[in-house]
Amino acid sequence: MVPVPLEISIETARQTISEGSPVLDVREAAERIRLRIPGSLWIPIEELVKRWHELPPQSTLVVQCSAGTRSFRASKFLREHGVVATAMVGGISAWLAAGGATESGPL
Repeated sequence: MVPVPLEISIETARQTISEGSPVLDVREAAERIRLRIPGSLWIPIEELVKRWHELPPQSTLVVQCSAGTRSFRASKFLREHGVVATAMVGGISAWLAAGGATESGPL
């Protein structure tokens, strides 16, 4: 198995997601209501320590936040707990700029 990098580009994230890997959004509720990747899972980074075990066992979990800082920290934490996770560089801001699908509204 090829090692999964700690961070991946938007292009690689789109490919990984299209192949069936789930997206984990670690932003706060107010951020997620405004804009999110359709079908993404949601565990705010403040709750990740208590809730990481809720994540589905997948080959690669793509973690996203607003710009990439929180997703990088979350990916490091998840890897320390045996979850294969990779942070999406640039977060949802880069995803949107690259034309990625988004939705908004109530959670």
